[in-house]
Amino acid sequence: MNILSKKVLLLIFIMLIAGVLRFWQLGKVPVSPDWDEVALGYNAYSILKTGRDEYGTKLPLSLRSYDDYKPPLYVYLTIPSVAVFGLTVWAVRLPSAIMGLFAVLGVYFLTQELILLDRREKSDHRESFIPLFAAFLLAISPWHIQFSRIAFEANTGVTLNIWGAYALFRGRKSAWWLALSAFLFGLSLYAYHSERVFAPLIFLIIVALTWKEFISRSRSVIVAFVIGLLTVLPLIIVSLNPTALMRLKGTSSLSDQTGLLARSTQLLEDDLEAGNKLGVLFDNRRLVWAKTIFDGYISHYSFQWLFLNGDNPRHHAPDMGLLYLWELPFLLWGMVAVWKRGGKLSILLFSWFLIAPVAASVTTELPHAIRTLVFLPVFQLFTAFGLISFLLWVKSGSRFRRIWIIVLVGVAIFNLAYYLDMYYVHMDHEFSEYWQYGYKQAVEYARVHRNQYTKIVVSTKLEQPHMFFLFYTKYDPVAYLKGGGTASGGFAEVKNHFDIYDFRPIDWGREVKDGKTLYIGTPKEIPAGTLDTIKYLDGTDAIHITDH
Repeated sequence: MNILSKKVLLLIFIMLIAGVLRFWQLGKVPVSPDWDEVALGYNAYSILKTGRDEYGTKLPLSLRSYDDYKPPLYVYLTIPSVAVFGLTVWAVRLPSAIMGLFAVLGVYFLTQELILLDRREKSDHRESFIPLFAAFLLAISPWHIQFSRIAFEANTGVTLNIWGAYALFRGRKSAWWLALSAFLFGLSLYAYHSERVFAPLIFLIIVALTWKEFISRSRSVIVAFVIGLLTVLPLIIVSLNPTALMRLKGTSSLSDQTGLLARSTQLLEDDLEAGNKLGVLFDNRRLVWAKTIFDGYISHYSFQWLFLNGDNPRHHAPDMGLLYLWELPFLLWGMVAVWKRGGKLSILLFSWFLIAPVAASVTTELPHAIRTLVFLPVFQLFTAFGLISFLLWVKSGSRFRRIWIIVLVGVAIFNLAYYLDMYYVHMDHEFSEYWQYGYKQAVEYARVHRNQYTKIVVSTKLEQPHMFFLFYTKYDPVAYLKGGGTASGGFAEVKNHFDIYDFRPIDWGREVKDGKTLYIGTPKEIPAGTLDTIKYLDGTDAIHITDH
């Protein structure tokens, strides 16, 4: 069997691993969809049935949702799976899993192009295995698996980045690939907010590194430019709407909501009153803003965040970071190897590594695994170079090379097994609260007993409960829109209702307890002695249900 055949078999094996890790129990792990997943699912269902979203907007290019104005691409990708498989958690997560699989395949081909980028005359033939290493590392990546198994839009953006970059490199010799690259990078801007900063930057960096190869192909470049422009033009028009900036205002660390400006102003006034000239300099709001942005940026290179704890529990498995701990020495080794190698490949990988957190650096709740998912696959590429360097080192100079290999494989297998156990076995039990477990059970209770009541009040302390009820009851979008659709989102007033369901805060001391109204709320709102208590998987109370 020749080397090419071996590589093909290894790639097929890697894709099988990636597929199993992304599709096995897709609708059950994580144990429950979160509010964004049900919003994406129901809006896809609504557009499928009516051509309009939950607010009645026809074929939206910006999904208002909870007033966070989501990019629309994932919703439209979800429509076919919902049409075929129905409005289920599995169907809503399916496009993300497919995109995750395509990302693994794309990394293989992209890495091949990157190795050839510098046209090295004495390139080591063993470097040809780096694409397989990179693909395998992404296939088993905790960071990538996490977001390939849930309906989070950022994962689609990563896949489009990988294939867009690959197509751009192939476009140096092919007009078709160049046009495809322009389309894919343009399409990525519809995938996730971070892409609107990252994708143009990485596109320009690749063009800057390879511009000489495009000079003589002006016609192909013009065609690609037109295709890219036509792709993003509708988004540009939508972005001119002031409401589209609500998401930025709601998450910006520099907005008035964070109190940063107020604190800076107060400190500056105190400095002026005390005659503190250094304080006047350092408490200047421009310097404070710059420091805030820098702190947000640099936080994404934290060892603890990357390798130990992660951030939001929905973004990682228990007791795991975003990367494997065993990868760290090879990541560092690979970065050194790529730096010493120099050339265009080195410039591109380090540029990718440095610009990935730029979009997230001005937001709150940092570091943030979703807003910086665009880091992928650069960590895996560096690590793949590090592994190859390690294997060459072992083969060339170590008497104990077999011991080194055994240790490496043993530690890696242990770390992988630990992750798989924490993700597929322990995560649901430990993190069910963060995945809004219990909402499905509450909807089912209300559905079974609805004929006993004239009204069902659901507390908005349960975080966007109206969307869970729409999703799990598969409420007819036609009827929902006829009733007015969604009245408000997450940043506006709360006055949503449909059928006999009313979504509002519960003030237990003032509620009418006549036995005709069913109340569904948090344990803090509804006291013990309920008709039913839904518990998180760790045994703590999640939701109380009662009519008296």
